[in-house]
Amino acid sequence: MHNCVDDLLILHRFVLCGRPGKAPIIKSVVWLPPAPGWIKVNTDGAVLGSPGVGGCGGVFRTCRSFVKACFAVPLGLVFVFKVELLASSLAINYAWNLGWHMI
Repeated sequence: MHNCVDDLLILHRFVLCGRPGKAPIIKSVVWLPPAPGWIKVNTDGAVLGSPGVGGCGGVFRTCRSFVKACFAVPLGLVFVFKVELLASSLAINYAWNLGWHMI
């Protein structure tokens, strides 16, 4: 059971009791801008399976939260660890090539 109303209605129609799954844990996430003069980069990678088809990307932001640049790269067949590592490596490479040395 996926804790949705549709599942509950189906169970009630068949006069069944469900075993609801655990409630999801909700965490508050806050993005903090970098110090003035610095660029902040947030990266992420994703893989469908492991190994599987994956890709990575990143967003560069200023101290005023403006987007300076972003990138997305398809990576083909990869493992999860490699995708995350490549995302970080590409971000550093892009920043360096754009002349941003304070990231």
